[in-house]
Amino acid sequence: MGACLDGKGFNATFEHFEVKHLYAIFPTTPGLVGLNRYITQAKKQIVGRNEPIIASKVIAELTLGFWVSLLNSEYERILWKDLRRAFPYLPKHLRQRRTVSAPLNSLRSFRNRIFHNESICWNLNRVEVIHAEIIQVMGWINKDIPAWIGPFDRFDSIVSKIRTVMNWNNM
Repeated sequence: MGACLDGKGFNATFEHFEVKHLYAIFPTTPGLVGLNRYITQAKKQIVGRNEPIIASKVIAELTLGFWVSLLNSEYERILWKDLRRAFPYLPKHLRQRRTVSAPLNSLRSFRNRIFHNESICWNLNRVEVIHAEIIQVMGWINKDIPAWIGPFDRFDSIVSKIRTVMNWNNM
């Protein structure tokens, strides 16, 4: 999600706020104050590298947790109307915050398991669902991505090999 909302796209998505950088409104907007901790942490990371704090660096430094948290129910009334434009190919009948939030939270949790060196093959059926959700969300952002990624996506063959090697074909 961060990649689709980085730089100009991020601010264009929220153009009605009429600020140069959306994150500048977090400290002063009721209901968004909690998001400021992500901005503060991003700025600390940039300063720690002795780099200038500029909008593109702040946005690039924001975590997946930040991007996914924008879809939390507590921000729905403030942000969803604008955030939904980041998913132009989300079918109209599915165009609800929770429809996007659920798979992205699954992805965030799954990604965290990987980054913390936890086992991810505990339930291959669940991993297959998460993979399908990732592809689906990418298609909501850009309708061409699922077809484009197909020839490079080795997921099904790897899962098949795991099932064969581990004798998990009935799982």
